[in-house]
Amino acid sequence: MKRKQQSVALAESIDNDQENSESDESFSDDGEGDTEDADQSAARNSKTPPEKKAKISKKELYRPPTNEELNQLKETENLFHSSLFRLQVSELLNEVQLKAKRRKQMEEAVTTVSQMIRSLKRTVEHELQSQKWLKNIKAPIHQKPRAVKGKFQFVPPAEILTTGSFVTGTCIKPNITVDLVVVIPQECFQEKDFMNHRYLRKRALYLAVIAKRLHEIHGLKDLQYTYHHGNALKPSLIVNFPSGEHRPVCLNITAVPEDGVFKLSRFHISKNNVRRQWFLEEGAGDSDTDKSSPTPFYNNTVLQDLTLRENATYLQSTLGDNPNLRDGIALLKVWLQQRELTQGFGGFSGFLISMFVAYLITQRKINHLMSSYQVMRNVILHLAQSDWTKEPLTLCSSFDAFEQPDPCLFYEHFAVTFVDVTGYVNLCSDISKGLYDRVRHEADLALKFLENHSMDSFAALFMTPVEFFRKFDVTFQIQNISKTEVEKLGIENKYVDYGGNIVQSLGSDLHALISRGLGQRVCVTQIRQSPAPKWDITSDPPDCEPAEPVQVGLLLNPEFAFSVLDKGPPAESPEAKEFLDFWGDRSELRRFKDGSVCEAVPWTKKSLLSEKRMVCCRVVQHVLERHVGISQESVKCFVDQLDPLLQCPVNNDSDDVCGTGEEQHNDVIQKYDELCKLLRNLKDLPLSINSIQGSAPVFRYSEVFPPLPALCNKEHVVEKGGRDLPQNYTKQCPQYNMSLNVICLLEGSGKWPDEKKAFNRLMAAFHIQLAESIKTQYGFPVSVYPRHIDVVKDNYVFRVVLGYTREIALTKMVKTPEGMVKYKDNEEALTLEREIQGLPRLTSTLHGIQQLHASFSSTVRLVKRWIAAQLLAEFVCDEAVEIIVAHLYLHPSPYTPPSSPMVGFQRFLYLVGNHDWKNSPLMVNLNDEFTAEDYQEILGRFQRERSSRPLMFLSTPYDKHASSWTRHAPSAPLLQRLVVLARGSLDVLNRLIQEGADNSSFKQLFRPPLETYDLIIHLARKQLPRQHEAVDREVIQLPVKTKGRVAKTTDPMDKLQYFPVYDYDPPSLFLNELKEIYGDFALFFYDKYGGKYIAVLWKPTAFTPKDFKVSHLAGRKVKTMESGDKDVTVVPNLEAIVDDFRILGRGLVSHIHVQQSNLKS
Repeated sequence: MKRKQQSVALAESIDNDQENSESDESFSDDGEGDTEDADQSAARNSKTPPEKKAKISKKELYRPPTNEELNQLKETENLFHSSLFRLQVSELLNEVQLKAKRRKQMEEAVTTVSQMIRSLKRTVEHELQSQKWLKNIKAPIHQKPRAVKGKFQFVPPAEILTTGSFVTGTCIKPNITVDLVVVIPQECFQEKDFMNHRYLRKRALYLAVIAKRLHEIHGLKDLQYTYHHGNALKPSLIVNFPSGEHRPVCLNITAVPEDGVFKLSRFHISKNNVRRQWFLEEGAGDSDTDKSSPTPFYNNTVLQDLTLRENATYLQSTLGDNPNLRDGIALLKVWLQQRELTQGFGGFSGFLISMFVAYLITQRKINHLMSSYQVMRNVILHLAQSDWTKEPLTLCSSFDAFEQPDPCLFYEHFAVTFVDVTGYVNLCSDISKGLYDRVRHEADLALKFLENHSMDSFAALFMTPVEFFRKFDVTFQIQNISKTEVEKLGIENKYVDYGGNIVQSLGSDLHALISRGLGQRVCVTQIRQSPAPKWDITSDPPDCEPAEPVQVGLLLNPEFAFSVLDKGPPAESPEAKEFLDFWGDRSELRRFKDGSVCEAVPWTKKSLLSEKRMVCCRVVQHVLERHVGISQESVKCFVDQLDPLLQCPVNNDSDDVCGTGEEQHNDVIQKYDELCKLLRNLKDLPLSINSIQGSAPVFRYSEVFPPLPALCNKEHVVEKGGRDLPQNYTKQCPQYNMSLNVICLLEGSGKWPDEKKAFNRLMAAFHIQLAESIKTQYGFPVSVYPRHIDVVKDNYVFRVVLGYTREIALTKMVKTPEGMVKYKDNEEALTLEREIQGLPRLTSTLHGIQQLHASFSSTVRLVKRWIAAQLLAEFVCDEAVEIIVAHLYLHPSPYTPPSSPMVGFQRFLYLVGNHDWKNSPLMVNLNDEFTAEDYQEILGRFQRERSSRPLMFLSTPYDKHASSWTRHAPSAPLLQRLVVLARGSLDVLNRLIQEGADNSSFKQLFRPPLETYDLIIHLARKQLPRQHEAVDREVIQLPVKTKGRVAKTTDPMDKLQYFPVYDYDPPSLFLNELKEIYGDFALFFYDKYGGKYIAVLWKPTAFTPKDFKVSHLAGRKVKTMESGDKDVTVVPNLEAIVDDFRILGRGLVSHIHVQQSNLKS
């Protein structure tokens, strides 16, 4: 398997990468600032010294604000979200809006191209279906069937109009395009050109002639065709006109007929203008039947051309020259574009949002005195509150029942209705219900972000891109769609209406079937709109049959999404037949607890959460197979591709399936709760236990591979102390069993000693007494240590630690020579505070997050598995990772909290790869304890003390200014390594989903690039107790007795009466020894979850020659200076160090591979 991630040097600076990422995400137009940049560089290179800034006098500095400044402050308070928000909006608008210099360049390009088009000569008349005269230039429209009546003659345009956002002043960068509309003279048309695509073909040929002449006569080379708003019936010509040294000006040329060519009533949505027999090339049939099926989409497409001038004039006159309205529309366009809602066929275009603003102005919901922020907020508010699928909007001020269609009549053919100023055109004819629901959903989220003053709503609304695969909890692809599905659904008339475009014909029916099947399980179902294709003028247009799969996204409703049973109507009710017709043989009769007998559809017999996450996919696959004829193999779901990385194959020979570990977490926590009850009921303890809290990751549902009960192994011998001793390590290392930490805080007492040594001895006595009580009352195997006891209960090993909060103060206590007592933070005290206070509190909080969001456990474990697989687990502690993942659920903006592990994993990669770790702390509001003032205080103090703060700064209510979990790691190179790997992994993951890759391909995300490392220490497989947890695990590596392991300990014979081998992991012990001895020479990287090698990277500082001293001789050799100087230095002895690695790892190390042969030794 090829590795897709690129290796990056660990010493690369984090500053440079963040600066590059910021420049990549800029809205600025590449060619627009060329002149300004040149002027600035000339000024910098000039020999004239810069003018000194005039000093502001003290009187001027403290003068009272002017009336203008007061008015501006009051306007900010009344018209904007906050003063910071106003500054951010102003800066954003300055970035995205067109500069005066660039506008002038574009106007010159429009003038030049318009003159070129006007100068074109009239051609001779040709048969419409004969196009050999175009030679190598192709018409940008599908011409099937080829046979069509009529003639075509090119006549210079009657008029050339400049329309669109360039005229209204609402265009935004990047990719600004000027819309040119050429008006086709009336003499180019004939009678009945409204029929059977004649007008559309003449329109396409008109554009083809323009393209041919611009290419041949005027020498323009960068010419392409595209579809206007993705509509395959309306092609347009793209001209990238050169603009000297600047970026080319992009012109989008479309064509419309001259006024009076067609009557608008001819294209009433209830009329037929495309004969089915002609389009499908069927035999002669019933002509009356052929005429009875309307062609609303075709009619609406032609009407858009006929009414373009009138709608454009209305929009321009309504908006006027008001800068606030223009700025508000620009903000709305940025908001839509960041959510991929404007692209392709069915997109919520900038023209549509501008017309909606005009509608709100006519309804007096918006006025010209509002600020740009108020315009944007009001538009979003009305988008969220109105429902265009039930109540049609109309811009038409007068209604003629004999000529114009009733606005409600549009609902018979279109899901969303917004009628234009003429009353004939539905501006939302191509918008699906799914996309409109998504727009309303995003508008509702935007209002919540704006109302939350404690969050950065500006970044959530305008700066963070909401990519399709990161937005939806479940995505799937429908592959191999063809005309067969059209026939299966019986929508041939719609197929004719959409000009033979299969995906656009099926879209509404597919959405309706999927939505009905899923019901309350989903909040939003959206079919992703594809970007409009572009192709050369010498090429044929793209095929009507989709070249790529149709992508569908599901935003789950966590309350109902994972239900394994759909309850239907009672068996004898009239609705039962309809229910049976829809679900088919999946439906069965069931008696429920209330005694009712109803139809029901079960989706899985297993109660595993990993199986429940697949229910939505199975519903979609069944519905599409039954009603559309799409096989289940053609519906590729992306939900469980990463689940195998969390599944431990220890139960593969038993009936029980481990799933992805959530159920095993519950089993451990159940045993832990039982232990807590027993500990609280202990007698004969000098002090009672105040609180008990587990601190191990398993108690916060974040252990990557939760422990399974240890097995009774008859081959092992138990020593007198009650400990399992394997007799033969050469066969196989014993199975890994971990101990689970439990913190017990004792009640307060004034009899504790004030000396640390005495305190430690007394605490050891407490542990001895606790062990005796457990043995006496419950008979559990107990092992006593000075600072903890180990207890075996139900084949789990619990490590019980007694804690007392006063010990933290004793550890901080320092006595001065004068006898004074001071309290000073030290590493021991901080570690103790984390263990007995920080960890239990964090565990309790994250446990609560898991109760609210079922996907939290799988997400955080998947993230930890990825970090370990990238060999970085030693440098990013587990608690820090868990806090970052908690941020995704507590601060999900601009999304909703993820409901599937894969989406949570994608969002983690994006957050780590794009967060500005240098300038911004990651604030995680655990338990909602932060206030708005806290956010400002944390940010302000962080900026003042940045140089002394950790590079990865995580602020929680428990450590606002300390970031205790990342105080020492990661370092700058390792953080940079993490950032680069996260970005690369996210790109690979998106590509795999886009391509519909098979499940095994997703493992490449968890295979680290090894080219960067200097040494690879390969380990013997027999001594790897966790090899079954490896990414590329092999089942044959597991011992036979391990394969049959089960997670049940109900049989008393299966319960351990002694200690198993636990916390025994030779590679980790070897790694710790290497770091302790050779940590000054190298960094060591290891995947603790079954890693088969340890990667070594020499530290550059280790190669600096040192003075000859006894303290410097460890791991070094003597080297004399080549210059003959008597000074003697020592340098690393790499050969000896590598030999030491072999000696220390004898029996564990199989071989060592040296990758960098050019190292100086």
